[in-house]
Amino acid sequence: MLFSLMTLRRRHVLSCAPVLLAAVAGIGTAMADTLTGTAVIRERIALPPDAVFEAVIEDSSRADAPARPLARIVIDGAGQSPIAFAIDYDPADLDPRAVYALRATLRHDGQLLFTTDTATPVLQDGEAQTVEVVMKRVQGDRSGAAAPKIGAHGLRLPATFRGTLPCADCEGIRHHLDLWPGQYYHMRREWLKADETTRRDEIGRWYADPVRGAIVLHGASEMPLFWQVEAPDRLRQMDMAGNPITSELDYALISDGTLDPAELAGFFLLGRMTQRDDAARFEECFSGVRYPIAQGGDYDALERAYLEAAPTSGAPVVVHVEGGLAPRPTPEGAPRTSLIVDRFIATRPGDTCAKAEPQASLTDTYWRFDRLMGQEVRAMQNRREPHIVLYSDPERRFRATVGCNRILGRHDQDGETLTLAVGASTRMACPPPLDTIEQALLDMLAATRSFRLQGQSLELQDAEGGILAELSAVYLR
Repeated sequence: MLFSLMTLRRRHVLSCAPVLLAAVAGIGTAMADTLTGTAVIRERIALPPDAVFEAVIEDSSRADAPARPLARIVIDGAGQSPIAFAIDYDPADLDPRAVYALRATLRHDGQLLFTTDTATPVLQDGEAQTVEVVMKRVQGDRSGAAAPKIGAHGLRLPATFRGTLPCADCEGIRHHLDLWPGQYYHMRREWLKADETTRRDEIGRWYADPVRGAIVLHGASEMPLFWQVEAPDRLRQMDMAGNPITSELDYALISDGTLDPAELAGFFLLGRMTQRDDAARFEECFSGVRYPIAQGGDYDALERAYLEAAPTSGAPVVVHVEGGLAPRPTPEGAPRTSLIVDRFIATRPGDTCAKAEPQASLTDTYWRFDRLMGQEVRAMQNRREPHIVLYSDPERRFRATVGCNRILGRHDQDGETLTLAVGASTRMACPPPLDTIEQALLDMLAATRSFRLQGQSLELQDAEGGILAELSAVYLR
């Protein structure tokens, strides 16, 4: 069977110790409800035996706020499908105005493998009910992005972050922020008012700020927006100057570890259009991201203008349009996020999107280890990628990690001379092979005497000029 039946049953808890203690204290007998059922997957594959299953009952009635969890169950080592579960909850917590739904996920080593993709109504009038609970395999986003992993900045990307943040003159500002590891983003914001909702969509680039422990969003038409990285799946808004906001109000955006790109509309885009084999594509100038161009809307006017302006068949031409981004079918098969042209504005045959490649700075840059003591280095599942940051503060601090302990210390530079003195660090036991890689990091730090910086590449060298580590700059401005 592709699904199983779930029933809602009420049980009076009369014999457990907490209830007896409550009775002694003069408190009325407690009563608990239990939602029971099983969850299945469609694919005929073996699940990892140590996968973690989670089912959550949520109040999804408020469109202007994240779903509020009522109760949940987490099962370590969930085993194979079907997975049976039972969620206990306090009926006193039920709100008669709420709409409750069930969400289920299955993860392995922190990576989302399966999830429910539709809301499953539960707790309707407190009556027994029959529901279908099917978890679908997570394939990543439609653009074919890699599975989420934790970058040096501390976020698990690609992912969608959601939340409704405080607003001085409205009920709240609902955010939908999509972040990709390639340092670009899509964002939809809605200012919620009693009589209207104002919406603003944008795309842009982001970079990581190691000094603030934050990421910074640069949209095409707005001041930078600062977001403090609090956890791999949690961001907190900062003020316009990049300082923390001191408040008891909720300024957080939360991710469930998946990417669910928002459909964007009603903004201006400038980019390079090409057309080959009857397939038109658009490279947005500000972010550098490429999208297929969908038929319909004002596409015919765009195509005619492009064909008139292109010096040769298939040559790029900068075009200016008004439109949006949404999933559409492509000649390659599966839907992809595509440019929807609502209005063609102009071609700019003499313009280009070319940008100068940024020159990395030795300090205040996330330097990712590519090779360490002659060996290739890669990020481990659910751990930060190996990196080092040398700060430009008066203390000349540095911090480094290969995904286990955080190594702290001081750097001293004079011209191309560089020394790295290890100070305090965490002392967690590292599992293999991280223990060996971390020892190589400590050996490298002790032996470094000089560096060579070129473009976005860095070499750390010993006293004889031998290469100890090769690094790449990531998350640049």
